[in-house]
Amino acid sequence: MALVIKDRVKETTTTTGTGTYTLAGAEDGFQSFSAIGNGNTTYYAVTDGGDWEVGIGTYTASGTTLARTTILSSSNSNNPVSWSAGEKFVFVTQPSSKANYLDADGNVTGTQFDEYLDLKTASSNPSHTEGRVFYDQTRDSLAYYNSDSAITVHTGQDSLLRVYNDSGSTITAGTPVYLTGESSSIPTIAPASASSTVEVSYAVGVVSTDIADSSTGFVVTGGIVFFDTSSLTAGERVHVGVTAGTLQEAAPSYPYFATDIGLCLVSSASGGCVYVEVEHHTFEVFRVTGNSHFDADVIVDGDLTVNGTQTITNSNNISLSGAFNYFNSGDTIGESNTTHTGTGLDDAVLTGHYKGTSSNKTFKVKITTLHQGQDEDFFRWSTDNFTTQSAEIEITGDDQALEDGISVKFNATRGHTINDIWSGTASPVNVDTGIASNRNTGTSGVGYTHVGAYFDVSTNYWTFFDEYAPEPTGTIDTGHASFSYGTIKVDAVIGNLTGNVTGTASSASQLANSRTISLSGDVTGSVSFNGSADADITATVVNDSHTHDTRYVQKSGDTMTGTLNATTVDFGDWTITESGGSLYFAYSGTNKFKLDSSGTLSVTNDVQTDQTIT
Repeated sequence: MALVIKDRVKETTTTTGTGTYTLAGAEDGFQSFSAIGNGNTTYYAVTDGGDWEVGIGTYTASGTTLARTTILSSSNSNNPVSWSAGEKFVFVTQPSSKANYLDADGNVTGTQFDEYLDLKTASSNPSHTEGRVFYDQTRDSLAYYNSDSAITVHTGQDSLLRVYNDSGSTITAGTPVYLTGESSSIPTIAPASASSTVEVSYAVGVVSTDIADSSTGFVVTGGIVFFDTSSLTAGERVHVGVTAGTLQEAAPSYPYFATDIGLCLVSSASGGCVYVEVEHHTFEVFRVTGNSHFDADVIVDGDLTVNGTQTITNSNNISLSGAFNYFNSGDTIGESNTTHTGTGLDDAVLTGHYKGTSSNKTFKVKITTLHQGQDEDFFRWSTDNFTTQSAEIEITGDDQALEDGISVKFNATRGHTINDIWSGTASPVNVDTGIASNRNTGTSGVGYTHVGAYFDVSTNYWTFFDEYAPEPTGTIDTGHASFSYGTIKVDAVIGNLTGNVTGTASSASQLANSRTISLSGDVTGSVSFNGSADADITATVVNDSHTHDTRYVQKSGDTMTGTLNATTVDFGDWTITESGGSLYFAYSGTNKFKLDSSGTLSVTNDVQTDQTIT
């Protein structure tokens, strides 16, 4: 059964009461209700010149009747009219309640669809008229036209943003753009680039058609955009290029800012297209609530803070550029030990490593003034429960120093509640500190154990161990049955040594204990020696403490045999010296006589005699 409306259908009826109309035949110049078709419904009107009725009737060919299926309006308060005797006219009409028409402003009224609306399909789209809605058979989508005659917007497939170009030059189709502001509430744009700043790299989409300077146009933020893609490869991802307004396949690496525009579907100069689904790879803040996995390298320009009890790496080696690397230097209080008291926003953490010497020092931070004008919220801090406290400090969102290395960091600068307090307690950390490694000798030796070096706070010594079964944490138990001190092999040791040392030292500044070196026997003497400087022994030879062989003559009582070889014989004041075969007799260093080899005796001065010389 269908609702059928036909032109110029009119008959008469003499039906009385409120029952089904029996049709009596068509009026001159009109069709009968048979044009409606058996079993179909139609809009009808009945009048006898006084009363009237409008409704939906069902035509039956057998008996040529029209049933009053639905009464839409009538002279009987919109109820079926109970007809009296006489002729009435029955005809097909258009009820006003079922009519669609343009009102005085040209707007369509009465547009209400029961379940669906069928649009005619065609092999080609209709000509462009802004606001025209149609079904695009080539894209299997409901479509419409906007003000740009070159664009067909496909509902559910395309997402467009109307923008204004105030960049100073035409922005061509296929250009990735970012938002720069607004003009008359219309977003303004400029070509995006990966090489400038995060803001410039944050492309919102791709321009679909050329947009002249100081003109409006459209950016495809999602869906298919057509332009010259001959420089791209079909099936490859597309990113904002390093050069402003360009696209490239490879994601720009550090120090550039990567933005994924989408996927190249067709590579062509005339029919190329890209499916746009923008994904930004740069974030101001990034938080992951579950596990994360990075398939390639990770570079962190800022500080890396890892909260947890153990950090595991499968790297073969770890290269550190810093000259010193610190242990026991994380947040002493931290997020887990910062307690919030109050009803407002809980966003503060006591950070930093405690450098004070007092044990159980409690830090408290309290909100004292809320945001006004350009000011942010303010806080005060105290370590004696606000008996004394700091001056008011404006919240910056950074780590703000309190005392002894402890700071407070608020994640929000506004929105707190007056008198809300954050507190945490810190104490000096003095535990064994060092480096340990797993060791496993297999079925032989000690098996699985730990080796390492650490500073033992109980002895104040650096200590090495080559066996320790427990996991090294906090305090190393040297009394544990598995603990074994390690053996150290070095090329040289500089400094003081305590304990037994084996091997040979290449050098030493002095002996640990001074020693006395003594001479005994016929020669005696001694000296104290510690190796720090040379030492001389004053020796004493004992008289007649030894005997001589025939090569030696005693001072008296002995007879010399053999030859005595001497160049000079010293008699005290007198000396006899042999030189050139002559003997010289000198007194107090002055020669007096000379006896040559011929036996001639000469005198160097006058000769005085008391006898006759012959």
